Amino acid sequence: MEFLAAYDTIPQSDAARRVALLRERMKADGPAVLRELRAARPVFATPAGVFVTRMTDVVEVLSTPDVFTVGVYGPLLEEALHGPFMLARDGADLHWHDRAHAQLMLPARDFLPVRRITARLADDALDRAIASARATGRETFDYIQEFSAPVAARVAQEYLGFTGVAEEDLHLLSQRVQRAVFVNPDRDPEVHAAGVAAGKELHELMAEVIRRRVAALSADPGHDVPDDVLTRMLRTVLPPGADRPMDEERINHQLVGYLIGYQQNATQCAATALKELAIRPEELARAERSAAADDTTAFDGYVWEALRFHPFVPSTPRLCVREHVLAAGTPRETRLAPGTVVHAHLASAMFDETVVEDPYAFRPDRTPVHNLVLGHGAHACVGRYPARAILPEMVRRVLLRPGVRPLPGAERALDYGDTPYPQHYTVTADTGAPS
Repeated sequence: MEFLAAYDTIPQSDAARRVALLRERMKADGPAVLRELRAARPVFATPAGVFVTRMTDVVEVLSTPDVFTVGVYGPLLEEALHGPFMLARDGADLHWHDRAHAQLMLPARDFLPVRRITARLADDALDRAIASARATGRETFDYIQEFSAPVAARVAQEYLGFTGVAEEDLHLLSQRVQRAVFVNPDRDPEVHAAGVAAGKELHELMAEVIRRRVAALSADPGHDVPDDVLTRMLRTVLPPGADRPMDEERINHQLVGYLIGYQQNATQCAATALKELAIRPEELARAERSAAADDTTAFDGYVWEALRFHPFVPSTPRLCVREHVLAAGTPRETRLAPGTVVHAHLASAMFDETVVEDPYAFRPDRTPVHNLVLGHGAHACVGRYPARAILPEMVRRVLLRPGVRPLPGAERALDYGDTPYPQHYTVTADTGAPS
């Protein structure tokens, strides 16, 4: 039975059954449900909130932060971070101030240096994983646990400035915060408490890193300190009249916030992009050839197109704070009341047949306008420049190793381990040095 036909047989008074069916079908085959909604009920009101599935409507929601705020998760995020952070706020008082500061700290010029860092760390991780497999008589290794998670963490150490913090702590603690804030729809108290505790631990770890860095800068201002984002933050003097000085506590909140938005994202995307290429052998072969080119522009398109099919953030919630007419003047025009939770489905928007040409075809040369993997609007990924270097390069270094590929016949076999995130993905460990 089609989803809407089954959903409509449940009485409106039985909200619990309607929500249960919605979650069940979305988990079983979310893309099919969203495709049906785009065609038949593109603005879909449910007891769990309003699902928005068309590209223009998703863009409208994400481009109107004075109406659609981050109030759904903002307070939870700041509780977990133990302080303010731009992703948890709307408006000029903190959000735009800190976002402007973040763009200075994470600029476009970092693209090539971060790409080189990622390439070096990824090659080293592959060497280690292959050597470990061989030493223990294995022909495979765990791509997530032995490659994508540690590489993401090591980039965070070297680029962001989490020096001396164990990579396992960076990964597991940030994952607990991510899960508590963004993937805990029923507000499980144990999941929430674990996220808050993890955020506190990250804050304390970062406070010690900052203390050591400040001491090093004071002792020898010109030498022997890493040239990373933390050092930039500590050395940056805001212009006179800036209403929010960037003291050590706020630097701590910023960096831990960056980590929460980065670590699990990079880890998962490096796995899902490889998976999406592997299940399309012809595209994988083209991507392999493209990976060997000095100019990485064409190759990067394969990774971003792969992530369009499996984005890290398929949907983002917003709280409607004043009456608004969504999709005004169209047949789907919908009046939203204050207090309505709106789910902007980026994963659906990127397949909107009314905007995206031949959306189910794999096209690595698509216009970036139709790729919302890094978000859109006021809360689009503030680290988009380093992200555009890190994610493709992690996958590229793998494709330069012809003996490291998902197991034939098990290309889709991401193991989530009873979590919202992929935990294991088996790949071969056959050969040699990078091309």
